[in-house]
Amino acid sequence: MSVTVAQAGLVTLSIDGVEVRVPKGTLLVEAAKTIHTDIPVYCYHEKLGPAGLCRICLVEIEGMPKLQIACNTEVADGMKVHTRNARVDDGRRAILEFFLLNHPLDCPICDKGGECDLQDYAMAWGQGASRMLEPKMPKPKAVDLGPTIVLDEERCIVCQRCVRFDQIITREDSLRTDDRGAHTIIATATGKPYVSDFTGNVTELCPVGALTSKTYRFRSRPWDNHRTTTSCTQCSVGCQMHVDERDNTLLRTMSVAEDDALSDAWLCDRGRYNIGFVGDERRIASPLLKVDGAWNQIAREDAIALWASKITEALAQGGPARVGVIGGGRLLNEEILLAAQLHRALGIENLDHRVGMQTIVHHDGFANHVDLEGANTIVTLGRPPSQLAPILDLRIRKAVSRNGARLISVGDYYAGSFVPETHVTTAEQLKAALGEQPGRVAIIWDGVFFEGGPELTAPMHDLPQAERVDRYVLPESPNGRGADALGLRPRDGGLDTRGMLAAARDGELSVLAILGADPMLRFPDRALVEAALRNVPFVVVTDLFLTETAEFANLVLPVCSAFEKTGTTTDLAGDVLPVVGAVRVPEGVVADGDLIVELAERLGVALPLPEAMQEQILRLVRTLPAPPGAPPYLRKTAAVPGALRVVPETTIFTGGGTLAFDPRIAELRTGARATIHPDDARSLQLSDGDRVDAVGAHGTRLRDLAVRIDPRVAAGAVALVDGIVAAPLNALGDAASVTLEKAAVLA
Repeated sequence: MSVTVAQAGLVTLSIDGVEVRVPKGTLLVEAAKTIHTDIPVYCYHEKLGPAGLCRICLVEIEGMPKLQIACNTEVADGMKVHTRNARVDDGRRAILEFFLLNHPLDCPICDKGGECDLQDYAMAWGQGASRMLEPKMPKPKAVDLGPTIVLDEERCIVCQRCVRFDQIITREDSLRTDDRGAHTIIATATGKPYVSDFTGNVTELCPVGALTSKTYRFRSRPWDNHRTTTSCTQCSVGCQMHVDERDNTLLRTMSVAEDDALSDAWLCDRGRYNIGFVGDERRIASPLLKVDGAWNQIAREDAIALWASKITEALAQGGPARVGVIGGGRLLNEEILLAAQLHRALGIENLDHRVGMQTIVHHDGFANHVDLEGANTIVTLGRPPSQLAPILDLRIRKAVSRNGARLISVGDYYAGSFVPETHVTTAEQLKAALGEQPGRVAIIWDGVFFEGGPELTAPMHDLPQAERVDRYVLPESPNGRGADALGLRPRDGGLDTRGMLAAARDGELSVLAILGADPMLRFPDRALVEAALRNVPFVVVTDLFLTETAEFANLVLPVCSAFEKTGTTTDLAGDVLPVVGAVRVPEGVVADGDLIVELAERLGVALPLPEAMQEQILRLVRTLPAPPGAPPYLRKTAAVPGALRVVPETTIFTGGGTLAFDPRIAELRTGARATIHPDDARSLQLSDGDRVDAVGAHGTRLRDLAVRIDPRVAAGAVALVDGIVAAPLNALGDAASVTLEKAAVLA
């Protein structure tokens, strides 16, 4: 029996004489897109929904006496719509005349020129000449709205896309409109700078030249840019993004509107703005060999020959156990596979990409990003997704605010997703929060084991009453899941990162390769790393800059950034994503993969061809992981009486590599701080902004930390930020607690 249109939930209507069938409830502006008809919009955006503010989307619907707005009108069966005729054009012309009453006609010098909706619509429906006799109302120009944005108030048409993004998508409510009528302006709710991890999206949403990016402002015109679409490699979400370059200089990154599956068409500010390092003059331009404590440039061929000879000597003198490889989570899939297969061909099993606190990098499942939005209950465990995977956190906010999901955070960390959440610290509280009918459950974990964890999380180990359980583990490095799946982790008795460092410290390692990693900053025990690097006879590091780790190396090899090479990466869900080079690599610099191939040739090892590698990558990343064995790192929670228990804090704007060498976004970097509960602040007589030192049990010290007071930090604990070069948390070693002392004031 045939299914009728009504039974199928479809509505039939006519748009400009063309019959259209779309689902019931579809807005006219979206229905028109199905026949490639674009109705002009300002305030409307498909991710924000209808607002009905600007009225530029006027259309004529037969049978209705007045023109209707397409952005807030749902389709109806038998509806006949006209998107272009004399009546519609007159209506849009009138609306545009109002927009242009006070809008400056400065398109030639406006940063939005060439990609401005108002400019395009003025050309299509504008009057051509103004009927205004009075001068245009002046408003402030170049207002500093925050670390990333400049606001030209006189250009703003008050479409409120920026305000609605901040209200609907991020739920942060930082932006608002002030005043009324022609005097309306965009402002921050508190009067303080607009600070968020997603501010760059409002500049992209702005349909005119009101909100502009500080890093791109007046740098180029869109027709002069060359655009490449690639995958972001700043974290493990894998957002698709457009990269615009001009004259081989990276100028900006933009979101991909069609990327619903990964980014939901948004970008975080680190992915958007952390690109200036690519052209930084401090990049290593040629291989460096340390001789008598001084760096000397050598040819790449000589550097590879030296590396190969050191491996050969180590194998001859002590066997494969004398060689280790650490890192690789920032490499492409192809480079990871080549590195793993090269070393295993030589019998070397000391391989590990886990440089930080993480033990588990991916769970035995393949839940995707969109699945998260369908969860009824979301449980976060460990460091918050908002800092490990910011764009994934926007899906949490959507699931809670729009779909009614419950958000539960467990243990030391709040989810901090700007939506209602239940915070629990005991197994009994967790069991009660889950309830008898949790529905579909999503569990998001940072992969770090901690003391008391099995007991605390026991209610999550078995959820027979749940309809479905999706598990997400957020890798610490961008391609952590790929590195884990493609072989860069120990097996058959090989040593993990901690084991290799201990062996190096004890003189049991002859060669240590560190591939795109910075354990001096990220590994939990800084003293162990330093002792290891000092005691290994030969350390080779591949990196873009002389990081703290690279400074301890014997040989440093410069490599490409992700914007300069092509291959694939793996996101947290196990998707293999394309990485496409957007700019030419500096002369004399090659990719990590090319170095590995050259090393293999020197060592006489045959590596797979590209076609074979692609087949292996696709197969291995979909293979369930082996059990991890004993945790290489166990976060201690016991505190010394009278001291504050240390809670490691993570933010997206820390690191000693690309972020530290990107001066354009220095204002975004997280400062060294100590966050404590108000009760502890009172007992220690500390206030917001005070400066303190954090002193560990063995006299280790983090100096000059800014005090921040936050009731979300447990009483008796202090949150210290990991990954800050000026105050490296790992300098405290295994100290589970610290005391805070007033910092010395320098004269």
